Order: sequence, then structure tokens, then C-alpha cells
Amino acid sequence: MSMRSEILELEMLFKKMVRTVQNEWQKEGFPKLGRTDYTALEKLYELGALRLSDLADALHVTCGAVTGISDKLIEGGFARRVRDEADRRVVHLEITPIGRSLIEQLANKRAELSDLLYGFLTDEEVKQLSSLYRKILTNVEHIRNKKESESRI
Repeated sequence: MSMRSEILELEMLFKKMVRTVQNEWQKEGFPKLGRTDYTALEKLYELGALRLSDLADALHVTCGAVTGISDKLIEGGFARRVRDEADRRVVHLEITPIGRSLIEQLANKRAELSDLLYGFLTDEEVKQLSSLYRKILTNVEHIRNKKESESRI
């Protein structure tokens, strides 16, 4: 198989994997939150209230994307916006008791889902897969930054 064919197959496998994770996520009875929404809620649970820009950084998404995520969490009653006491211009997103309860209830289900999807991999394979994903993303980011710099000239 040619390298081009291998890359096309890799792309198809990646898309299928993402769809599989999303389908399993929904089958497990998680509320109508996407994977990124749930991850955002986990970050708020672990780290406490965060500025939207800090949450975007933690999730590796744009500030625009985190606005949509926060709106969805707020609409579901899982999070709320809170103004910073020291600087009223700054807005934080914090988890609500409903959101906290959801994270605690779903911890076991998430572990089961992770075991179903990744439990057969060795520790070394998980490290290799993570390393490869990071390498790809770092390269894409480098190329985007280079293109942005060139377009400013």
C-alpha cells in the first residue's frame, strides 16, 4: 500500500474512532452533553472557576468554541457565570451543584467507557498513541503559525 493510501486509511480510521467514541458516549446515558462539554465540566470540577480564556486553553479550543460550550453548560444548569470580585470586567465560569453531582455520578461510567475503548492497550501503546497525537497536533500548530506569520508580511 502506498504512503498516500496509508494516510487516507489513517484519516478514515480516525474519523471512525471519533464517531465510535461519540456513539458509545451517548449509549452510556450521558446527558445531552458532547465530549468536549463534559471535559469542560470536569476541568471546572477539578480546577474551580476559570476565565473562559483559561478554560479554552485547558481544552485546546478557541475562545469562540468555549463560549458555545459555556452557553450549553449554563443552559443545562451545570455551570454559571460569575463576575470577578476584584475586576468586574472579568467573568469566570464555575460549576454548579448540579454539575458537581453529574461529574460524581458519571465517574464510574466514564471509567467503564474508557476501559471498553482503550483497556486492551498496553501502557506503552497508550503512551505511543498520545505521543503521536501530540506530535501531529504540534506540527499542525507550527504550520498554522508559520502561515499566519507569512500572511502578515
